[in-house]
Amino acid sequence: MGLGPSQWKCKDCGRKHRTDRKQCVGCGYSVLTPVDNERRLSRAVSVGLALLPAVLAVLTMGVLAWMLFF
Repeated sequence: MGLGPSQWKCKDCGRKHRTDRKQCVGCGYSVLTPVDNERRLSRAVSVGLALLPAVLAVLTMGVLAWMLFF
């Protein structure tokens, strides 16, 4: 297992690969570029942080309803 990116993208056809082989399986093009996964991760964190207040509000209402019922 080497260090570096875990996903590669073909410059010719745009197909993504999870291998460290430097040749595209689909078209045979020999130049693959590393895929930047940090952007995807930051977007997922942003969405999670945006939904956090709504989730906490629903949980709080559920706890209050449970306390009032019993």
